Amino acid sequence: MPKEIDKLFEKEQDVSKHLKDVGVILLDLSDSVQEKLTDKDTGDVKGLLATFTMNCQAMIEDITESEAVLKGVRAKQVTVKDTTTDTAELKLHLSEVKQSLNKLLKSANEFLSAKNRDLVFQEMNKDYSDVLGSLTELMAESV
Repeated sequence: MPKEIDKLFEKEQDVSKHLKDVGVILLDLSDSVQEKLTDKDTGDVKGLLATFTMNCQAMIEDITESEAVLKGVRAKQVTVKDTTTDTAELKLHLSEVKQSLNKLLKSANEFLSAKNRDLVFQEMNKDYSDVLGSLTELMAESV
């Protein structure tokens, strides 16, 4: 089990990389909240959203794998990369990250068809901030 627990740290690193990419894409999408988009703009936004979705799905996959590892842990505390932390806290933070990612993914899927893209974009920024905050707490617990 210790090697599997150490993989949690690697998964957190993967999620951090994907989250950085999502943040960059959000900045790129900020120009697309205007009411009318040209065909070229729409194509560009679709490409950005596809990459955004791929990154969100990869993060959800990593979190799901981490949850599966922790599900098998019976100890109240685990050691990840020489840091001992509460197992229940790790599970809670993973759950929070996953919930925020699912909301972020849902908003991304609604972005192009939304009547008010600005509102959806604001929601995406909020969800991104929630993911970032929960991930920061998770990493603080485990490193």
